[in-house]
Amino acid sequence: MDSGARRIEEPGWDEIPGPTLGQDDVDSSTAWLDDLLASLEHDPEQSWNAFQGLEAIDPESRLQIVAELLKARGGDGLTRLLLLLGESRDEDTRAAIGRATAEAPPDAAPTDAIATTGDSPSRRVIRSLVTAVDGEGSGAIVVSTERQGVVSSAAFLCDVRKGILDVLGVAEADHAAESDLYEQFAELSSGQCVEDAPELALGLLSGSLMLSGRSTPPAVRPWLDAMLGAGFHSGSFLATKPEWASAPIDQAVLAERSWNVLEECPGWVDGSPLTFELAEEISLRERRAAADPARDSGAYRYLFERRLIHRLELYRRMLLWMAFFWDAAGDDELSLSAGILAGQLADEQYAVPAHPFAVALTTRSLHEAQRLLGTLADPRSS
Repeated sequence: MDSGARRIEEPGWDEIPGPTLGQDDVDSSTAWLDDLLASLEHDPEQSWNAFQGLEAIDPESRLQIVAELLKARGGDGLTRLLLLLGESRDEDTRAAIGRATAEAPPDAAPTDAIATTGDSPSRRVIRSLVTAVDGEGSGAIVVSTERQGVVSSAAFLCDVRKGILDVLGVAEADHAAESDLYEQFAELSSGQCVEDAPELALGLLSGSLMLSGRSTPPAVRPWLDAMLGAGFHSGSFLATKPEWASAPIDQAVLAERSWNVLEECPGWVDGSPLTFELAEEISLRERRAAADPARDSGAYRYLFERRLIHRLELYRRMLLWMAFFWDAAGDDELSLSAGILAGQLADEQYAVPAHPFAVALTTRSLHEAQRLLGTLADPRSS
């Protein structure tokens, strides 16, 4: 926002405890690094807390620690932490991880290459489906694998903030049961799905599992282990494309890209009571005229500062999911648009109500709220 308001993360994001990384700890980084590696070796799930702690310190200290981590040798926990750092909001941190990945020799150890695979080559993905995410960041990943002639299928319900939420599985599935599972989620996604793109399915599933961490429902892990191997939790992550980098782009081009993305994602609207209140005020004042960013700039700013700024991280993750989704679907332009916008939302300088994506999202949300005023879809009607 033009007044310099600070970007606030999605509620709950900064409530996750992380390691204490004061300047004194950084100065004695050898002891701290040993403790961190030991902790990650003992409990790989600590990678998420460690990532949050590293994101909270100053960039120079973070890069020093990242350099030491890249030299270290460790197991799954270190690999997970490096994968997370590869998605850091800090461009230099992402670049450091990217260089390490690119420069790793073919026979590099997992932590050097920053990638691992499942523990059983006999498992084979024979079918997959990934849905688009809805307006609250929910999507589904359906996978079928074959092992020793036995086919198993499972649908993992995911959230871009909370990771894997639930699983619906069919062991030793016959063709009819498997087809029903796929048809159910293809129908729920209104046809917005990508089929038979195993790299997309497994990459998003790996990222979702990393997000849910210790909160992963108990029923999920047995299905992952049985279908994809006990080592899947540190499986390959999807890599962002260099052209998605947040380089300066003409505002008119960004506006066009924003509208193109939103037109393909009809459920991406903010339906909060505040949006409906502002929509009602505009309709009454302007005699039912549609909300306009120039005429109603005060309402746009108010909605952004009171509501949308708290959800920018949610939209960043939704855009990133869809960038990978459209890339696998072969839609290069939509993938590029979503990737660019996701990169920009990761940068605090773009957390302003005048950003083209914020303007497009606000306009669309207010227009939809104006259309639904007084109906059962109005959240204030209950």
